[in-house]
Amino acid sequence: MKRDSYHFIVFSLAALFLLTFSSFVSAAGTIQSTKEPVVVYNPFYVGIFGGFVVPDELKVETGGTDKFKLENSWAAGAKAGYIFPIRWLATEVEYTFIKDQDIYEPKTGHYKANNLMANILLRYPEGMIRPYIGAGIGWSFGEFGGGSMDESFNALGWQGLAGINLEIIPSLSIDFGYRYFMSKYSTSKVGDATIGDHILSVGLNYHFGGVKPVSLPPPPPPEPAPAPVVKEKKCPNTPACCIVDTDGCPIDTDKDGVCDGCDKCPDTPPCCVVDENGCPKDSDKDGVCDGCDKCPDTPLGCAVDKDGCPLDSDKDGVCDGRDKCPDTPEIAKVDENGCPYMAVIRLNIQFDYKKSDIKPEFYGEIKKLGDFMKRHPNLDATIEGHTDNIASAKYNLALSKKRAEAVKEALIREENIDSKRLKSIGYGLTKPIAGNETEEGRYKNRRVQALLEAQETKK
Repeated sequence: MKRDSYHFIVFSLAALFLLTFSSFVSAAGTIQSTKEPVVVYNPFYVGIFGGFVVPDELKVETGGTDKFKLENSWAAGAKAGYIFPIRWLATEVEYTFIKDQDIYEPKTGHYKANNLMANILLRYPEGMIRPYIGAGIGWSFGEFGGGSMDESFNALGWQGLAGINLEIIPSLSIDFGYRYFMSKYSTSKVGDATIGDHILSVGLNYHFGGVKPVSLPPPPPPEPAPAPVVKEKKCPNTPACCIVDTDGCPIDTDKDGVCDGCDKCPDTPPCCVVDENGCPKDSDKDGVCDGCDKCPDTPLGCAVDKDGCPLDSDKDGVCDGRDKCPDTPEIAKVDENGCPYMAVIRLNIQFDYKKSDIKPEFYGEIKKLGDFMKRHPNLDATIEGHTDNIASAKYNLALSKKRAEAVKEALIREENIDSKRLKSIGYGLTKPIAGNETEEGRYKNRRVQALLEAQETKK
């Protein structure tokens, strides 16, 4: 995709986002004080802004078209604007200074500009978050510098705008914006030069000139509900805060033993044990209340299930939430943080008869071991090689050492594991995991596995 087409894509996506976002924020009302009326519409504003500039390629037409890559720079400026009474529309005058943009290669010159633009904006007028889009036209005073290229010029320029205006208080707002500025200059030394700049900006605006809304008197308080008529009190010792039925007896909607009116937690689950205010007790602070909690002594910090019992995803005896190494293999010994100091990883790597070459389909197993050692740099690995019982014990011992050494070298070469963390050993035919009477059993015995142990015992 050509770089000079980026601004059309960026501006189109920004416009689509802002129009979609306006429907979401339409439910948000303007923040107003309940004590005194505040200014809700300030039609005039002034502001300052600064931004980061990413330029398109400089196109120079001198019979043909030459393109030069420009380096990023910065911009700063000021503006003054007016919001029309319909409040969806605003206009503003803007000055922007664009700092030197050096020609990337060769570094023979630079471009900078002072732009004076008139903008028209379509803006969302309600709430604290006010997205907008717009366009502007004006005049650009540019300059090429560097050796024989020194020349000042001016030309018509235009720009597209999009952004979000965030109201802090009615008289102050922050503006997050995007501009794409473009101009084409006719110069005597350089030729016809086309410039395009993407500007990401942030600014501060001061709003003034508004009027205050008429303050309306507060509505009268609602009349209290009539007290139930009690012919004869059947529950004379009811606490004063309780809501009672027509017999004067306390109502307890959630059946927790604390009556409505006195109950500060009226939706307590039926199984919960509550305090004198009707609020659930949670002795072990795991989020499951006493009474419903089937594991009432859960250690602090543990993640629990719906019954309040600790979760232990990797089954290492240290609960989720306190486990600093949550992916520990099941065949591992761990410290109090759930991190392994010894583990046995059985690699699914088999070898052909009398061979020590690693087949391509088993390199995934080597990557699995490499990734585990990278996640646990405190562990060293012993690579163990094994064989079936065909041929002599001496021959098989040498073959098993070759197989272990092949896996060790693959870990160093393919996974960049430090050789100081690895050693290899061969056990020959002494440790079978299957019977050697069948070809399937002998194939399983032609294998390697890894024993991982901590470099030093954790305290």
